[in-house]
Amino acid sequence: MIMRKIAGLIGLILILLIAGAAYTTCNRQNNWQNANYIESSKGFRTSSFVLNTALPEVPKKLEIYECVEPNVTLSYVSSVAKRLNMNGHPREAFDEFVLTDGKFHLEINVKSGRISYIDTSRWMVGNNVDKPSNSPSSEEAIKIATKFLRKKGFMPDDAVFRGVTHPKVVAMNGEGKVIGIGFEDVRVSFARKINGLPVVGAGSKLDVEIGGKGDVICFYKVWRTVRPYKKCPIITPEQALEKLKEVGIFTGIKDVGRAEICKVYLGYYAKPTSEKQKYLLPVYVFEGYVKGRNKVEAFRQYIPAVSDLPELGELHEVLR
Repeated sequence: MIMRKIAGLIGLILILLIAGAAYTTCNRQNNWQNANYIESSKGFRTSSFVLNTALPEVPKKLEIYECVEPNVTLSYVSSVAKRLNMNGHPREAFDEFVLTDGKFHLEINVKSGRISYIDTSRWMVGNNVDKPSNSPSSEEAIKIATKFLRKKGFMPDDAVFRGVTHPKVVAMNGEGKVIGIGFEDVRVSFARKINGLPVVGAGSKLDVEIGGKGDVICFYKVWRTVRPYKKCPIITPEQALEKLKEVGIFTGIKDVGRAEICKVYLGYYAKPTSEKQKYLLPVYVFEGYVKGRNKVEAFRQYIPAVSDLPELGELHEVLR
């Protein structure tokens, strides 16, 4: 699909840009939405690390939430397209519905309900409109994004403002120095909290990107509908730390010189958009950095917070 191909290219570009960021002290770990998160797909791991933060105080039990399976039908997709001022007939392709109307492209995933809408003529494509000099200010972009979400009926009740970033496509010379910016827009992101805890993972995201004309050129939302299931006992932070020692911290750095944990907290884990999810998974989130000889990578890793429970067997898939 178009979005998958573009996402692969964007991911490569962003990784190249992010990889140069150095996280040398814990108090610099303040922009995790841009960090190069280390997931279990990385090829190396280390069980040696330093805990440079206090472990959180947590309740003895935590509410488990059941995910409502999204009802993504042809009629629903058409209604979303109408809200986005798109015309045409959606078609089903693998696990999603797709609609292309001129330069605008829409995809809705049937497993997660994820909505992805882009202007293919401009988003992450070098052009003369989406440049830093034409971009709205952060304050203006927040207003535009909020108005768009509310007017189109896409703003969730439990969304909280996360931050503003500037995705870009740059040109580099043979020495790796940036010599030009082909594209840059303003991304306004929103996060989610349930039961007072943040929802983490690739399956919880709400972004609106504003272009040089002050218009929306990209909109991405995955926000599963959930309902309370039941309260379950959770393991202690100390037990989660011991579990992390067993599994290790996954990293792309082969020879780790130092690994440091800078933040520990509870959250609910949302699976990637291509996967069905039965329960919103409670996890301990460990954030920090791994340092090698010539490289530093930020990481975020999850440890299941709920003890063994038959119907929640999928909790253990987080570490696979």
